[in-house]
Amino acid sequence: MPHSPILPVICGPTASGKSALAMRLAEAVGAAIVSADSRQVYRGFDIGTAKPSAGERGRVPHFGIDVAGPGDRYSAADWASAVPGWLSEISKAGRRPLVVGGTGFYLRALMEPFFEEPEMDLGRRDVLRRWLRSLPGDEVRRWCEALDPARLTLGRAQWERAIEVALLTGRRISD
Repeated sequence: MPHSPILPVICGPTASGKSALAMRLAEAVGAAIVSADSRQVYRGFDIGTAKPSAGERGRVPHFGIDVAGPGDRYSAADWASAVPGWLSEISKAGRRPLVVGGTGFYLRALMEPFFEEPEMDLGRRDVLRRWLRSLPGDEVRRWCEALDPARLTLGRAQWERAIEVALLTGRRISD
């Protein structure tokens, strides 16, 4: 987020007390919480994600929770793109933002620019995604190796993304 004011962040490993500290702090200073948790973004993923309770959400406004459906892809770039809107809402409500979570990739997305995705035909992308998901992992890896070998150190989701970008735009994410 270039040219942004200082944004307080509470981050750390799972079960380290981030949420409890954030609630106490938010209540004390009139803050709203922006969740930086890659699992709390999904509606229905309530077990095992340590989502704040309805009571906690009633006491302190929360953003970045339940913003995507269980079958949706929601990336760190999607999250980082949503944050400025949430910060604006928080500011308009006269509150201070407090970013809380343990997903380092989400936090990094706020500080470092992501690959600027060129325009893609969404229909073709959806067809390609379905096809890639039907392939065994070793075949997806081979496609990635041929199209964007620098992405091979990452996992399957990143291989699929590299293939999408390469086939639909003629560009490599790694360039």
